[in-house]
Amino acid sequence: MLIGLLQVIVGIVSLSLVVIIHEGGHFLAARLAGVEVETFSVGFGKRIAGYRKNGTDFRLSLIPLGGYCRFKGEGAFHEALENHSSEIAAAPGEFYASSPWKRIFIAAAGPLANLVFAVIVFTGIAWIGYQEHYTEPRIVLVSDFSDDETRLWPADKAGLQTGDLIVSVNSVPLESFQALREHLIFKPGETIELTVERNGQLLRLSAVPELDKENGSAMIGVYNWIEPLAEDVLPGTAAEKAGLRPGDRIISMDGEIINNTISFFNLLQTRTEGAGTAHVLEVERRGKTLELMFNPEPAAPSGIIFPSLTRRSPRLNVFQAAGKGIEDTMDILVSTVKGLRLLFMGVSVQNTVYGPIRLITDTGAFVVKGFQAGAGPGFLWTFQLMSIISISLAFLNLLPIPVLDGGQILLFLLEGIRKSLKRGTLHPRSIYRYQFIGTIIVAIIAAVALTGDILSFNGR
Repeated sequence: MLIGLLQVIVGIVSLSLVVIIHEGGHFLAARLAGVEVETFSVGFGKRIAGYRKNGTDFRLSLIPLGGYCRFKGEGAFHEALENHSSEIAAAPGEFYASSPWKRIFIAAAGPLANLVFAVIVFTGIAWIGYQEHYTEPRIVLVSDFSDDETRLWPADKAGLQTGDLIVSVNSVPLESFQALREHLIFKPGETIELTVERNGQLLRLSAVPELDKENGSAMIGVYNWIEPLAEDVLPGTAAEKAGLRPGDRIISMDGEIINNTISFFNLLQTRTEGAGTAHVLEVERRGKTLELMFNPEPAAPSGIIFPSLTRRSPRLNVFQAAGKGIEDTMDILVSTVKGLRLLFMGVSVQNTVYGPIRLITDTGAFVVKGFQAGAGPGFLWTFQLMSIISISLAFLNLLPIPVLDGGQILLFLLEGIRKSLKRGTLHPRSIYRYQFIGTIIVAIIAAVALTGDILSFNGR
């Protein structure tokens, strides 16, 4: 219960910081453009604290979700509608008194601030260096454990075998299984060339990843091969009670040979029918074979930490780190664009479009898990995740949907072109219709995302 509450609080704080960075970009741009800012709020709703400076009310509001920036004269648009005016009246210092080009600058500054934040974070990570855990790209075929024996996965069609080590994808060397997933995720239907090491020999195979419509990523049908070696045993768990120790290698369970962690967890899932189901674990310890009685609780963690490799990233100088920061930011931005394309290929919207509930809880869970591994991993994971969300927020806001920043930029661009051609400004009624369409689009997206959140939690 306490962990769940902590995850929600951490999730709210993390996401709010990303939104505040976005609004801070709008605020600074408005000041530079000579537009007065009436309110800069952290949170929404009733004002509970704050101070005034240079005409701006910096406030902390009751509902701690994100924040907003209100420019002087924003209400002039609604006044023009009510008065049936053909133009939006504005006094000096007000939002609509500035040129369309300055308003484009103000609208674009929010997403730009998110991208700059991501570049700074990734630059800092590359400059300081960090330690990461990873597993080698050795595979286990999904078909080895599939109930449908007639189905052929892309890995089966390609001739891959359990135990193969994938050395490269499209001539790009692989160092980890995560890197393999990153190479495949946006390539459904594309032929990829694999270099595979099998029994000391290199083989070249071709595979065509399929789109997994449940999670929106491409796959070939492989799991990660991890040795069934206990690197650590968590206290108070079924594994510790069974007498398992760090360094023990699991050989079999109930007489079934265990070659990797996938076979171990598959047997555990299929044979643990309820509380009190005991299993005979055969383990190797310091050259000796022992039998242990393992009695796991259904749906509870086994308590066994399996091995991963560790490496430290090289520390780069400031200029190299800045280049890496820009490169990482652009890679994630491109991946976000590709991910949007997959939404039009029949993927499950429920599983791929996150609303505020899942976004908060999953972000909080990820951050808390990082800090459980230590302060270093905690801060690293937190800032990495905030940067990824920040990039996604920048991209989504730049979409040409009315009421979003991208839609506003498009509107102001059209106004600027009309003025340069001496055709006058846009009529407030036309702007209203444009924004009304955008409001409907955003409302539909929000409803779909929120429905996905509710269905997801009902399924948990």
